[in-house]
Amino acid sequence: MYKSSGLALLLLTMLLPALSCAGQPARSQVLAAMKAATRFMTDEVALHGGHVWVVSEDMSRRWGEVPARPSQIWLQGGTERVGEVMLDAYEATLDDYYLGVARKTADALIYGQHLLGGWHYFVDFDPTGVPEWYETHASRFRFGMEEYRYFYGNATFDDRVTQDAAQFLLRFYNVSKEAAYREPVLKSLEFVLRAQYPNGSWPQRFPLRDDYEHDGFPDYTSFYTLNDGVAEANIELLLDAYLSLGNPSYLEGARLGVEALIALQGPEGQACWAEQYGLDMRPVAARTHEPPGYVVRESIGAMSLLERFYLMTGDKKYLDPIPRCLDWFDRINRESAIGKYPRPRYWEPETNRPLYVVHTNELTPEGYGVQLWTTDPGKLLCDDKPCEADGKPVVDVAFYRSKFNEIAALTTPAARATYLDEMLVQQSLQPLHNESVADIIAALDARGAWITDGNLVNQSNAQSEEELHPLIRGISTSTFVKRMSALIAASKNSEERD
Repeated sequence: MYKSSGLALLLLTMLLPALSCAGQPARSQVLAAMKAATRFMTDEVALHGGHVWVVSEDMSRRWGEVPARPSQIWLQGGTERVGEVMLDAYEATLDDYYLGVARKTADALIYGQHLLGGWHYFVDFDPTGVPEWYETHASRFRFGMEEYRYFYGNATFDDRVTQDAAQFLLRFYNVSKEAAYREPVLKSLEFVLRAQYPNGSWPQRFPLRDDYEHDGFPDYTSFYTLNDGVAEANIELLLDAYLSLGNPSYLEGARLGVEALIALQGPEGQACWAEQYGLDMRPVAARTHEPPGYVVRESIGAMSLLERFYLMTGDKKYLDPIPRCLDWFDRINRESAIGKYPRPRYWEPETNRPLYVVHTNELTPEGYGVQLWTTDPGKLLCDDKPCEADGKPVVDVAFYRSKFNEIAALTTPAARATYLDEMLVQQSLQPLHNESVADIIAALDARGAWITDGNLVNQSNAQSEEELHPLIRGISTSTFVKRMSALIAASKNSEERD
């Protein structure tokens, strides 16, 4: 994602209530809380500078997307996001301590960098045990989590894993100016370009593998992939790298990625985007819960990139696909209201019928749950009864149409550049935490830990939804990042009153 942390943080502080009001913590209190929380996470929770998603209160159990080994740190919004917030803290305070913590994070990621430059979901400091862990723990889910059934040994773009790690290293290099970190950054960017297909698309994983057919499906990891931010994050990363490092190959890679989006757009009446495509450029199934179908989320992401390229270039070919997708948004809103069916994730190609994925009680020979794809809303159950429609539009098409019209009206380079800068800063803002700064500080225990209830984790050997997602009391990396972000913003907006 585009990083303009100084401006983003300034805008964020404007959104927070001024801390000069009576009863609000002084800046010294905010800084002390930031330091205490960071020291605990760094000295007691981190492993070689990296983090998982959740650690149990007694520190005995650890989770990433699945239960983690004691020797693992995780990405996907874990380790690299802590690194980002440490850079935020450094830029807000100019305290070298935070830059040092970010350096440890960078070193941990570099240790786990694939030989060619990307990253896996996790870094394991005891790699010899990974294959056995896959077999005995990571793969033990009845439904879903198929990416953990088989250890490929390559790197992934899924969930922005490689992209966010590379983005953090790029930012760390730009902030620290330490020459030792330039080569890992360039290596990660070369990986993104090397993985790109000639048509501008990307696979989900690279180097390409095609050796895990399962549940009657081919190996999906080499498909042209938009799902979970694959294409969008690669394009954003390449654009940021071009702006930072000036290498025109990064801009060309991003341009090819957007050209691929134009080529992959669906036909009239369904002129939107799917999660992944086969070599015939048509929507294709991936995991057992991902049938071929058009989706809203990836369509919104594609439109955002097209708008960004128009703002960059002034070339209206990047705007031309968008009205047709907005027409599809209108169509699914209208048909959903008429049919009064529950909101689906997918719409069937050609028919545009809602497409649902339903768990069954059947098992595959390997012991995994069978999932049914159906266009019959009556087969979708909620509390053992047919699900009901919520009566709301599927997508806020008026918002996206208004945004498109606003952008299309920008005809001068200066107007487009101003709008683009503002848009990218807004995208980089973290959502405000819904707690007051005083409550955030008060929530720290004597060690500097934020212990929270209700941390959602995936449990191995799960046979039901309740077993799959238990709620754990413990230390959440996400909570740490959000609360630190609020304190950092407060530190910029507070006055010293000691």
